[in-house]
Amino acid sequence: MNTLEDLQPQPVWQWFARLCAVPRPTFHEQAVRDMLVQAAHERGLNTDIDAKGNLRIQKPATVGMENYAPVALQAHMDMVAQKGAGSLHDFKRDPIQMQIKDGWIWANDTTLGADNGIGLAMGLAVLFADDVAHPDITLIVTVEEEIGMGGAEALSADWLQMPYLINLDTEEAGEIFIGCAGGRDASITLPLDWQSNQASACRIRVSGLRGGHSGVDIDKNHANANVLLARVLAEIYAQVPFALGSWQGGELRNVITREAEAVIVLDEATAKALLEPIAAVIADEWAEETQLCIEVLAAENMLQAASLESTQQALDLLMAVPNGVLRMSPDFEGVVETSSNLGEVRTGADGLLIHSLMRSLLETPKDEFSLRLQALARMAGAKLELTADYPGWAPNPDSALLKLTSDIFERHYGKKPPLQIIHAGLECGILSGKAPHLDMVSFGPTIRAAHSPKERVEIAAVAECWAILLDLLKAIPQQH
Repeated sequence: MNTLEDLQPQPVWQWFARLCAVPRPTFHEQAVRDMLVQAAHERGLNTDIDAKGNLRIQKPATVGMENYAPVALQAHMDMVAQKGAGSLHDFKRDPIQMQIKDGWIWANDTTLGADNGIGLAMGLAVLFADDVAHPDITLIVTVEEEIGMGGAEALSADWLQMPYLINLDTEEAGEIFIGCAGGRDASITLPLDWQSNQASACRIRVSGLRGGHSGVDIDKNHANANVLLARVLAEIYAQVPFALGSWQGGELRNVITREAEAVIVLDEATAKALLEPIAAVIADEWAEETQLCIEVLAAENMLQAASLESTQQALDLLMAVPNGVLRMSPDFEGVVETSSNLGEVRTGADGLLIHSLMRSLLETPKDEFSLRLQALARMAGAKLELTADYPGWAPNPDSALLKLTSDIFERHYGKKPPLQIIHAGLECGILSGKAPHLDMVSFGPTIRAAHSPKERVEIAAVAECWAILLDLLKAIPQQH
């Protein structure tokens, strides 16, 4: 088994290999969509593309299942684009380079795109198979899921007239997901007083962190580079005030930031002397971050930098913006209810931009947290903008599809499956708002470290998930 095409189930891995060969970061999905449309037309399958770019592929029921209830499979075509510091990968041009290691599929120091490429591959394998029994089936493939869920938001309810929908975008084999968190983006812009500068400067850099998914990993005690850098600079400033020249940390609001760097107007020798004891304390506190590196590096002199007062305001704001778990659910043991991730921080002509993603199982905590951020922004003299709001998916323990799926899971695993609520955005929340009649479940194979260069998918779990999906399609009830 030296290549993906040699793995079982072959149809799934063959499709996954095809998806990985076509670049598909969010907002750049046209090439992969064109590939899917061409493949569908070659097989005589009906396709539709809406104004947003979402794709629908339909296939009639197999012989003998014409009277069974129609079902939709749902996945998204885009992927998170994250790479290691030394990677030269271009996500808009280069295919994902995959490798098999110890029963898992990895990429080469980039995200793999198993989120949600492996779910999409399973849906495609069903549609293109000649030996899979199923009722009338619709594969709904959305765009822009990873940034704002724009595809699902734009989807027409006309595409959701079937009674059952199976979402293939969760990441823990053996578990059925029946609910998810909603989300809201928060952007805070703080004006900075830029002044001309001639003094020597240096770079303070935090790197080597594990990173991860800002939802499912938010309670895993993964350090955030923006948070650590803010602490480092605040402690240095308290001893020797300096002017902030620039800040760049993180690229996506749904990724726990792995690297962040600031240029400050302070000579390199002084910065190193001040940093050493601070870095030692942080390394001890974050011993689980085994590759953590906090260092001072040379920098070219800055032509301009923020005033001392503006620098203090920026550091105060960064230290005050909440990050991490805000509240655990009182109704579901071990489930995060509300969180916020300090995903992106950067400086520019407009000043300091802080971009966070808040998540919650409920709508009201998002509103309450938005009020807190608004109050914080007012006190700092900053502007808050709230965008990309999407609802969560409320669990329905009486779901007929859930009972059917649970029975099949129990037959495969020999025990009742855990029912989970994921602290991440699934498109099910938006879809249920458009089509309240939809009976939905979500499941998928085991994926680890999604949204990071250590993302990987378990080979054996893909085979298990595929077998369950085939059994579930055969078990869909007849129409009344």
